[in-house]
Amino acid sequence: MNNLPLLQIKNLSKSYKANQPVFSNINFDVNAHEIVCLLGASGCGKSSLLKALAGLHGINEGEILFKGKPLTKPDASISVVFQDPCLLPWLNVQQNAAFALTLHSETKISQADVKAKTDTALQWVGLQHAANVYPEQLSGGMAQRVALARALVKSPDILLMDEPFSALDAITRFNMQQLLLKLIAHRRHAVLLVTHDIDEALMLGDRIMLMGDGHIVREWQITLPQPRAKHLHELIETRMAILEELSEVAGEHLLPSGVIT
Repeated sequence: MNNLPLLQIKNLSKSYKANQPVFSNINFDVNAHEIVCLLGASGCGKSSLLKALAGLHGINEGEILFKGKPLTKPDASISVVFQDPCLLPWLNVQQNAAFALTLHSETKISQADVKAKTDTALQWVGLQHAANVYPEQLSGGMAQRVALARALVKSPDILLMDEPFSALDAITRFNMQQLLLKLIAHRRHAVLLVTHDIDEALMLGDRIMLMGDGHIVREWQITLPQPRAKHLHELIETRMAILEELSEVAGEHLLPSGVIT
């Protein structure tokens, strides 16, 4: 059991309408403590795939195994972070971070434990000083850190992240990427990150999978240690290989900066 991948995706397919597949015949694994980046243009099926892996969307064919067992509904050991933080405006930062704990009513947890867990999560994302602040008073970066704390408060085995930094300015995005790397190094989560930014995938990923038209087209392994610099020869070579593949897969969706629209 210990040698099994944390998450196994086998022959996964989903269609909303007949003969209109969202994604089809998807096969890959995510290992413990690994960052896997799923790269692709808007509408290629990557966000729908992530929601299926979170148990939020059904599938038509295939199987999802989590820790070797079939996954058919949301699991407390799997946390999701979306592009929109989706904070509840009537709750303060600490209450928003604690919200994930209150969803699992079958597990009795005391208020003292809730506070201890949320205090720890807020400390990890550097927001312990803002526990009593409300969402309307937060910057975009701070709001996304609250969403990350809400995901971490359950001590998940894996984070599923759907373009969580794409709406942030460049400096805040870089800071959030570095925060994620720090969390992975210390807390040892696995991460499946959906992104349309090649450089983000190169800087964060242990593996990069390119998705196009509902299929996994190509995969690259990144063996460089963290932290990484964009000018490293191996990253430059991999970036060029991804751009070449994307020019065929994404076509007009590819910007000169390497961001896929």
